Amino acid sequence: MIVCFTGTGNSLFVARKLHELSGDRLIVLENDLLTKPGTIEGNPDRIIWVFPTYSWGVPPVVIRFIREATVEVSEKCDHFMVTTCGDDIGNCHKMWRNEIKRRGWKPMAAFSVTMPNTYVNMTGFDVDSPELEKKKIDLAADRIRHIANQITLKSTDDDVVRGSWPWVKTSLIYPWFIRFEMSADRFKVNTGLCTSCGLCSRNCPTRNIVMTDGSPKWNNNCAMCLRCYHICPVHAIRYGKATDTKGQYRRFISKGVSDSNKQPT
Repeated sequence: MIVCFTGTGNSLFVARKLHELSGDRLIVLENDLLTKPGTIEGNPDRIIWVFPTYSWGVPPVVIRFIREATVEVSEKCDHFMVTTCGDDIGNCHKMWRNEIKRRGWKPMAAFSVTMPNTYVNMTGFDVDSPELEKKKIDLAADRIRHIANQITLKSTDDDVVRGSWPWVKTSLIYPWFIRFEMSADRFKVNTGLCTSCGLCSRNCPTRNIVMTDGSPKWNNNCAMCLRCYHICPVHAIRYGKATDTKGQYRRFISKGVSDSNKQPT
């Protein structure tokens, strides 16, 4: 089984490729599975957790799901991690491993896949150039095949890009990010540009956005996945002033990614 949380589609791209290579059932964490959190049935022999790296750590919504969701697995079930990142992951894999062990499950190998940058909410962060974006996507294909092979072999060797100062990034910067940089209060909409299409609301994985008088409004259950920002067809959504000059990443979400669990797997 492949359990995937995705924001802008990078992780879902990887999860779907793994599904094609392995035949494992694909479950996308969104809507009821995230807001309750819900139940996953099936008692699989392995679970491959696929998600984006958040500030060198595991996304809070994924941590919550691992801790609280009802997942039918035996003690013999192997758990693998595949995380997407723009550059490196710090000690994200160690954080994931600790969460899996806390549930009494068996962590195996962890892997990282370099994908195009999507985080734009702070100074110094922007989307990649079209050339670099294409290069990363092209290189990811071989990387995913390698990971699928290692999972089949039941590898226990982590194969991740930690980068420099991994402890500082995951143990210090990540908690700061979660506390101070995950507020939906800074999301605003340029009403002069907004067409009231509702794409942001319909595609929010936690159902955190509601359309009010034709404009999106953010509640207090934001996953900070930035799907709403990147999916807006007229670039009307902004995060304070931080995104005023930033680009959008629309390779996988131009038509939306919600209801992925309704697709054949």
